[in-house]
Amino acid sequence: MTVIVKGGNQGTSTDVDGKYSLSVSEVAKTLVFSFVGYDSKEVAIGNQSTINVTLKVNPTGLDEVVVVGYGTQARRDLTGSVASVSGKQIATAPVQSFDQALQGRASGVNITTPNGVLNNPPVIRIRGVNSISLSSGPLIVIDGIPAFSGNSSAVGSVPNNPLSNLNPADIESMDVLKDASATAIYGSRAAGGVILVTTKKGRKGQSHLSYDTWVGWSKPVRLYDVLGAQDYVTIKNEAVRNLNANRRSVGQPATNVEGFKLADANGNAADTRWYDYIYRTGFAQSHNLNFSGGTEKTTFYSSVGYTDQKGMIVNNDFQRVSARLNVDHKVFSNFSVGMRVGYSNTHNSSPNTGSVGDNSFGSAGLGRVPILLPPNLAPYNPDGTPNASGPSIGAGPNINPATGSPFVIGFINPVVDIANNRFNSDGSEIQGSVNADWEVIKGLNLRTQYGINNISFEDQAFYTSLAGTLSNPGGEADNYYRTNKRTNWQNTAQYDRSFNEKHNFSLLLGNEQQTTNVQRWGAARTGVADPFFTTFQGNYTTIAPSGNFQGANYLVSFFGRLNYNFDRKYLATVNVRRDGFSAFAKKYGNFYGASLGYVVSEEGFWKNAAFAQAFSFLKLTGSIGKVGNNQGIGDFVSLQTYDSGFYGANSTLGFSNAGNPNLTWEVSKKSDLGVSFGFMQDRLRGDLSYYNNLVDGLILSVPQAPSKGIPGNAILGNVGAMRNTGVELNLTYNVLQDKAFTWTVSGNVTTLKNRVLALATEGQRLPTSTGGLETANFTQVGNSAGQILAVKSLGVNPANGQRMIQKADGTVAQYNHLGLGWTNVADGKPTAAPNQLTDGVYYGPVLPTYYGGFDNTFRYKGIDLGLFVQFSGGNYIYNGTKSGLHDQRFWNNATDIMDRWTESNPNAKWPRVVYTDNVSNGSALVMSSNVEKGDFARLRQVSLGYSFAQPLLDRVKVANARIYVQVQNAALLTKYSGIDPEISTNGASNTGAGVDRNSVGQARTYTVGFNIGF
Repeated sequence: MTVIVKGGNQGTSTDVDGKYSLSVSEVAKTLVFSFVGYDSKEVAIGNQSTINVTLKVNPTGLDEVVVVGYGTQARRDLTGSVASVSGKQIATAPVQSFDQALQGRASGVNITTPNGVLNNPPVIRIRGVNSISLSSGPLIVIDGIPAFSGNSSAVGSVPNNPLSNLNPADIESMDVLKDASATAIYGSRAAGGVILVTTKKGRKGQSHLSYDTWVGWSKPVRLYDVLGAQDYVTIKNEAVRNLNANRRSVGQPATNVEGFKLADANGNAADTRWYDYIYRTGFAQSHNLNFSGGTEKTTFYSSVGYTDQKGMIVNNDFQRVSARLNVDHKVFSNFSVGMRVGYSNTHNSSPNTGSVGDNSFGSAGLGRVPILLPPNLAPYNPDGTPNASGPSIGAGPNINPATGSPFVIGFINPVVDIANNRFNSDGSEIQGSVNADWEVIKGLNLRTQYGINNISFEDQAFYTSLAGTLSNPGGEADNYYRTNKRTNWQNTAQYDRSFNEKHNFSLLLGNEQQTTNVQRWGAARTGVADPFFTTFQGNYTTIAPSGNFQGANYLVSFFGRLNYNFDRKYLATVNVRRDGFSAFAKKYGNFYGASLGYVVSEEGFWKNAAFAQAFSFLKLTGSIGKVGNNQGIGDFVSLQTYDSGFYGANSTLGFSNAGNPNLTWEVSKKSDLGVSFGFMQDRLRGDLSYYNNLVDGLILSVPQAPSKGIPGNAILGNVGAMRNTGVELNLTYNVLQDKAFTWTVSGNVTTLKNRVLALATEGQRLPTSTGGLETANFTQVGNSAGQILAVKSLGVNPANGQRMIQKADGTVAQYNHLGLGWTNVADGKPTAAPNQLTDGVYYGPVLPTYYGGFDNTFRYKGIDLGLFVQFSGGNYIYNGTKSGLHDQRFWNNATDIMDRWTESNPNAKWPRVVYTDNVSNGSALVMSSNVEKGDFARLRQVSLGYSFAQPLLDRVKVANARIYVQVQNAALLTKYSGIDPEISTNGASNTGAGVDRNSVGQARTYTVGFNIGF
């Protein structure tokens, strides 16, 4: 303990028995007693010659207990890299799953919300991309049981994130394991990091009953400004005239009709804002009731929860009913048992937005339709029926310029789609465990835990036979049923012992066995007998199996951990694990992590130094290790396998996978250096880390000669390599700590540099397609994963309004659609068309080079104000939506197309418009004019609350009560012109990040909430 004279420079420290001696001057009035992890205390000296004090515990970030693999540890003694987020920080966020609320909260953790569809799984990356073909996502462990994650829906239009089954209100803490020392205890599953989620438990003492509720409203923001009917007709007819001029210039017939009109022959006109039929003001509500408490022997926590969220997109809904019971009971003084059980039932529904799965170019995607459909088309006919012509929206007043007939464009009428088509994904989960803990002798604990995670999914799709939806003309109903079943049995022995009050040991030995079974079966029925039938059980003419799948894997592990510290000054940790996994040919692998720490501030010279009061804590750490990746590998991929099929009416077997007898884990070799510090008795505390992660043995398809007869002409092998390096910084500063007013600032920032070091063959360039129609991402040695390859645009030629592209040989080519085509700007002669692969330039990285969060919390008496900012940058985005918004087919355009080249506007932003031109603005050629920086800062959450005064609450026998309002996604600062710089059209693709193609953006949500406790 430190003892100083207030306002002076006299001071001392207590000895190991808490004794001290200090001579003070006559003018000294007050002594200040302080110690890390306790509240400081001021005592008036007066006439006293002996002053004894007891400080009240007040854990800081250095003294908090963090969850590590199969145990806990004080952060002060931690030598690995672990970030922690409390459940309180996310409890009131209007999200569907807890992982969505982690954005910007933890250093090293980059979370991207791919779009605004409810319950679409976020993309989680811990310290960068850690694979190319397998999963780069972290292992999620809930109360010790590994959870299922990712999109589990079999229907491409509606997502289902299994992590949404856990009610965020039930979470006590989330701890993110990042370096080898922290993650190695999970061995072959830890390359992408580990997130440990701990649910709440009861505490002995008086029972508590709490009710938390909030209601919210959500609206779309940053929708694109598109042309109204008048400007649309003007632009498209001008484009037709320019097309005719191009055709005449090369001696071809110029017979295209200026067929875009404001009204049909009967005078029926429309100026439709298609957003109004697709978006809405969403309404959401959440209710949580929990009851907890305990005695000396038994503690419990129980809860029930209900949430109903209607998103900003019509028919996009999420519901969850959940219940939880956590019980711990001490049977004897040295024997205890426990139980953790959670049940949930979820419902997800969504229209086809084109934002889920690989459907960004779909003609029915509601992310694309409202910005593409002509505004001079009406959703309904004058008689009130939907405007439809066969599977497409009706022609309205428009005439096809090429044929002179009514222009049926081949895209859906969204009002028919929304009213009649249905996509649902429902889930029921039971996740829980039972455990027993026996203290055999003092310090030696034997523990066994058996857990299950069983989820059943039912996915449904219905496509109406009614006109206007582009679905199966006869109608279709699809049903899928899937079960994910996992059992996990853990047995550990832990021995903790201290010698001479200096040497402290903790040894953990354990075994884990895990079995996972996944089965899915389904069928598709087509040819509905009557539009009355809207479910799978109706009458259809045909039925065929669809989506059937069967998988199983088994993991067996043996692991150990040794922690040692000398006088809490010199620290060491060693983790080892041996895993056996059924999916690999080489089934067993060894993984390890080792770390050292030195708490410099525990040295005598530091404690007695003049600066010790100001510079209160300093710890140096370092770690090395090796972990593996088996996440996302096929269960039977290492085997030679055959698929069954039919040849005519005869059943057959066909060679489907060549297998590889040497296939094994991808390996991450991690090294870290870190420093943790505290100033002013830890009013300012933080840590700084450097990480280096070499990912080796990446599993990639190795090309084979066609003459070998190998399916796909490739065999999977451990051939690739990649490296991630960067720096992490965390800071927390208690700026003001007055009785009435407090102000706390916290923040984190992470840097990332990703480089691909080796692929399957020399010079290989791996493409990643978007929607099967466009490829902007390529992965190549020496670059970051998935960089954008685009031809270099030099803008618009002011002399003629043509797009100029610089080719690899330096030639500048310009494009004249259906006229002269590609010509050389220098001499006007024809030249070869630019080619993305030969003339393209890399833009990247697409992975952010820095990201983090910044949180300000103010409290004045009962009022609290929170401002949380999330930021990210250094990356590039291919704005494919921008190219579509300026495409000169019949598609509608962004309003800035009005700044197009004309003879009177030679310095325009956009080229001369030519009907059917899909080249000049990038739809058919990936070009740099659609590549933008993705830097942004988002005011992720603003909250204002009021906690009622305790004297008032005591009178009505209430323990606590708080009312609050908050805004999610309150503001966005960015130069990116797309709907949202955080978007990810390709979802969790390792090599397809940084693409924005026709996706739905994020909503802005306003909530009002109330908490009360008894």
